[in-house]
Amino acid sequence: MRELDDTDRHILQVLRKNARETIKGIATQTNLARSTVRHRLQKLEEDGIITGYRVELKNASTNGFGAFLFLKLKKTPAIDLINEISSFPEVIRCYSLAGNPDLLVEVQTESPEALNEIRNRLSQNPVVSDLQTSLVLNRELDA
Repeated sequence: MRELDDTDRHILQVLRKNARETIKGIATQTNLARSTVRHRLQKLEEDGIITGYRVELKNASTNGFGAFLFLKLKKTPAIDLINEISSFPEVIRCYSLAGNPDLLVEVQTESPEALNEIRNRLSQNPVVSDLQTSLVLNRELDA
């Protein structure tokens, strides 16, 4: 990966706050020409530094139930389980971890019942040996 300069970092900082910011808006906030911003964004995308733009949902405390599911597995890799996890629209992220637990799954559901349904389905998967849940009370910091 190429070394980022201060201009690249400033553009990325603007995008972290609002991934939908316009080129004009980025140019204004970074004191760069729009053509420069456009060129820099294209280069960041081509170099794989920006791999996509995404929607951030409201804070878990004001929009449903956020939770982290900690899964211990009987064996890894567990491709079928990962495929099952990715089929849930409520899943925000899934991480394979070194150590214990094996998987960390972040979910956002509209109700406790929907969260429980996901937990039940995952715990019934034959490769899952243990599943623990931590509810999100509040998101204190965003990157």
